[in-house]
Amino acid sequence: MRDVAEWQSGGIIFEGTVENQEVRMGPMGPPSNAMSMTGHGAHRVVTIRVSRSYRRHIEGPLTLVTGMGGGDCGFDFETGKEYLVYADSISGGILFTSICTGTTPLNEAGPALRYLRGEPASADDLLDPQSYYSKFLPQWTGTVCGRVTKPNGSPLGKAQVVMSQVRDEPLPPKTESDPDLSKSDGSFCVKNVSPGKYLLTAENNDYGTGSRWMGYYPSVTNHSQAVPIEVKAGAELTNLRFTVQKQSLFTVHFRVVTPDDSPVPWENLGVAIDSHDQDPLAYHESHGLNKDGSYTLGLIPPGHYLVSSFIQPDFQAEGVPVETSKWQMAKQEVEINGDMEVLLRLIPKK
Repeated sequence: MRDVAEWQSGGIIFEGTVENQEVRMGPMGPPSNAMSMTGHGAHRVVTIRVSRSYRRHIEGPLTLVTGMGGGDCGFDFETGKEYLVYADSISGGILFTSICTGTTPLNEAGPALRYLRGEPASADDLLDPQSYYSKFLPQWTGTVCGRVTKPNGSPLGKAQVVMSQVRDEPLPPKTESDPDLSKSDGSFCVKNVSPGKYLLTAENNDYGTGSRWMGYYPSVTNHSQAVPIEVKAGAELTNLRFTVQKQSLFTVHFRVVTPDDSPVPWENLGVAIDSHDQDPLAYHESHGLNKDGSYTLGLIPPGHYLVSSFIQPDFQAEGVPVETSKWQMAKQEVEINGDMEVLLRLIPKK
């Protein structure tokens, strides 16, 4: 593999297949680079085998970085799929791409790909962008429609109905939802779903009673029992029906302490609670600490969780404060079946 430092003078454009993806924590490169806004600085390192290059000659595989997605502009690559990639160099010669660069699945690259390959334009290439995507998006994606009900058969209206991708890698699932929520008769329709296998879920929170209506297709309440739905390009699945159940939600008070009860460096510490499941009904949340080393989170579904403390880097100091670096972060598995307190005890580093 060639040294990416030689591409610092400009961007590169190439076609390639994603061979591997790895999630890493912390800054994407040297401290001067911005940290991803997702998952305490998580980002992905993507290995791509180049099949054809256009700007800069490239042979063999290369690696680039991007965010995790979900607000940090990271591009959601899928392992095994082909892409047209636009990448630029950031500090240290690291290659970077995002949703703002033009990177796209190869089968959706259309006019840009034909231009780069020197092929003649098609009549559709002359359409304005809105007309082009209105024509081709239904061919690239699928549609899932159905109805969600309560145990007594009455419809569940105003529910968030979400398709959540099933992935073999520890990466955030791609999701699509009905933007209008379920209608008063419980009907829903999720459009523009990329091909793949998905879990179908529905949820309606009742904040007044501290509970929610929730469920997975086909009418189960556990992630492990949910049956994935396969979505194919250009296909429409209709009349998918499933039932939801009512579930109580709980409040958890977190406290971070030291072994000798000395003050906790709270300014640069946070607590996180993460379900082992990855779907729209799972709970994942994090927050910085109050001055007393505590924080309280509410509306947490019952289940098994990993609870941990984490360090929030000081970007102005370009590193971790000395006082905070003295401690090893705490983590533990907890079972939540009611309101409770979780104690996280820091351990001095040796």
